[in-house]
Amino acid sequence: MRIFIFFGLLFSALFSALGLNAQQWVQFSQANEYGTFLNPAYTGFNSNMNATLAHRSQYVGLGTEAIGTQYASFSSPLISSKWGLGFRLVNDFIGLQRFTNLDINAAYHILEGKHKLSSGLSAGIVQFGLNGAKLTAPDGSYLPGVVQHNDDLLPNTSSSGMAPTFSFGIIYGFKNFEAGVAMQHLSSPKINISNTASGTIIYLSRTINLHSSYVIKVNNIKVKPSFFCKTDFKKWQAQLNVELDWRKLIAGLGFRGYSGLNNDAVIGLLGFKLKEKIRVVYSYDYNVSFLNNSNSGSHELSLRFDLQKSFKQNVKSNIIFNPRFL
Repeated sequence: MRIFIFFGLLFSALFSALGLNAQQWVQFSQANEYGTFLNPAYTGFNSNMNATLAHRSQYVGLGTEAIGTQYASFSSPLISSKWGLGFRLVNDFIGLQRFTNLDINAAYHILEGKHKLSSGLSAGIVQFGLNGAKLTAPDGSYLPGVVQHNDDLLPNTSSSGMAPTFSFGIIYGFKNFEAGVAMQHLSSPKINISNTASGTIIYLSRTINLHSSYVIKVNNIKVKPSFFCKTDFKKWQAQLNVELDWRKLIAGLGFRGYSGLNNDAVIGLLGFKLKEKIRVVYSYDYNVSFLNNSNSGSHELSLRFDLQKSFKQNVKSNIIFNPRFL
């Protein structure tokens, strides 16, 4: 039963009329801690150098093929605190489908100080791949060593395609509060898949990321409520997390969903700081949707490095004129 549910979800996400619609921007339970994953305007934000690695295994046990995502990023202020430069890599696979996105990020920090305002842009490439040799279709012919789907949309062998992609975002901060909005895949990339009779096309939806957080400090304890929402204006998914940071311990709870069939998971996270600048966090999602009986939850592990960089400020001093040469 699990394998039928899994491939039913896969094919409903993939195939629509003569074109294909890929999934929205990928999902992480710790998304609000990944900075440039959410918004390219975080590149070098707050004079912060950041490196992040993360892996997520989603809906473990749902099917024989894995559902998972890897994420890697690096960003740093460049020359001055006003500019940031970095990259991000997202690799997402659902069964026989793989999606890879590599971006170069740049940001300009318009306001710094009590009020913060940053804008960011990313440019890169997306690749979509499908292992057609392992698919089966109702009208297909499958003899030993021969795969023939008899479907113009499906490749009989491994197939892939690439396209350019662009993203843009803005962040506003005031004291301990931050809020931002970003649009992923601004150009709605069109990926032509090879080895199909009809010239199958994957369309990547523009996805809006809305996010906000607030840090409450009490002595040496930090409590950070955060909110994240993604949408393509057809479907919405919201998540609320509350994270506690005490000395070297990190703990938190979260919930993804907002009503009815949209409710997805209860999230628990636990981590620690190896040093003040390095943190390791594990999170577990307990699924509350109709898939609850078909999987054992989702696992996510992240490693993050943060370093504050300081820049010399040019301070203008009083000018003393030479009385001989005015």
